[in-house]
Amino acid sequence: MSSNQINNADDLKNLFTNAVNDGDVGQAASSIIINSLGGTNIDGCLGTDVDDLETDDVTVVSLVLDASYSMKSNEQAVREGYNNLIEALDNSKQSGSMLVSARTFASTQKLLYGFKKVEEIGKIGMKYLAEGNSTALYDTLVDAMTGIRAYVKNLNDNGIRTKCIVVVFSDGGDNDSHKNKAPDVKTLAEDFIKSEMFYLVYVGYKHDDSDNLDAIAKEVGFPNVLTANATGSEIRKTMNLVSKSIIRTSQSQIGPGNSFFS
Repeated sequence: MSSNQINNADDLKNLFTNAVNDGDVGQAASSIIINSLGGTNIDGCLGTDVDDLETDDVTVVSLVLDASYSMKSNEQAVREGYNNLIEALDNSKQSGSMLVSARTFASTQKLLYGFKKVEEIGKIGMKYLAEGNSTALYDTLVDAMTGIRAYVKNLNDNGIRTKCIVVVFSDGGDNDSHKNKAPDVKTLAEDFIKSEMFYLVYVGYKHDDSDNLDAIAKEVGFPNVLTANATGSEIRKTMNLVSKSIIRTSQSQIGPGNSFFS
């Protein structure tokens, strides 16, 4: 089994054109993805090669970490929570069938790594720094969703069954996206959920002057929502809960109405 090669934005556009023709992605969702590809890092759509997988049934996870300055006081808690999350996945019986990607975002985003085997992921360390001035949530979610959809489409085309999870950890709404708006993200979300192999998860951290986090999740179409206070202990707890939910999801049958946190 050999994977199709993706080398540039044109290859990705062809991938999503074929996905529409195959009925895997709707036309509206495909248009949003294709329009975003000019600014998407090609590495965000790539990962472990099909030939290097030891199973034909995998759980693919995209972690999206808010690194705007409002998270500064909880930097270390995010690092610890993330490290514990990855360690829990690595120690689980399902670790060999999990592939994870992670990125941080503020006014711009930074891909930490494409879709890697859990055992290959090290501690986050100073790769997570909450120093951004603003929050480009919509652009980041479209790029993260484009990345996982492209990678998973390639796996599916090569006979690999997938369960897919996108988790964003954030403490506020968008104030700096330039390419996409909330309805664009929601269009992708609704299309992905329709495929019955995606969980879209919003973990929101509340400050005293926070935006309505449940409303933010609703406007981008993320149905699995967890909110907590923006404190170190709560951040660590939520990341621990996410790791348990990822492991449980990897063991279960995904389908309509499934709750990630059940």
